[in-house]
Amino acid sequence: MPKILIVDDEAIVARSMQKTLLRAGYAVETAPGCDQGWQVLSDSQDFDLVLLDLNMPGFGGTPAEDAGLDMLERIHETWPDLPVLILSAYDDPTRASEAANRGARGFNVKGREQNVLEQIQSILSGGQ
Repeated sequence: MPKILIVDDEAIVARSMQKTLLRAGYAVETAPGCDQGWQVLSDSQDFDLVLLDLNMPGFGGTPAEDAGLDMLERIHETWPDLPVLILSAYDDPTRASEAANRGARGFNVKGREQNVLEQIQSILSGGQ
């Protein structure tokens, strides 16, 4: 069963995405910020994909506008083949392009769980 980590400080959003992924047959863990997400990744190291909020508490616990991009870079330095998707409250082409340039496999607007699920299924089946 593929394992996914969701790192998002909005508990309602994280829980909704978690439920969607659990129903689709994935094992899911959540973390509310970069520090906690990094700890979960470091402790387990067996995730198949990570979903990162764009704006959340960054490393050190301070809210940061691009904390998700900072964590994305750190993930790819340590686990270069681990797929990462970025979630944002806003459909921002500039941020989407920046996320792709930093190695994200996708950029999705929160609340569109079906789109995210389809993208995850494609990535984990080798389609993207």
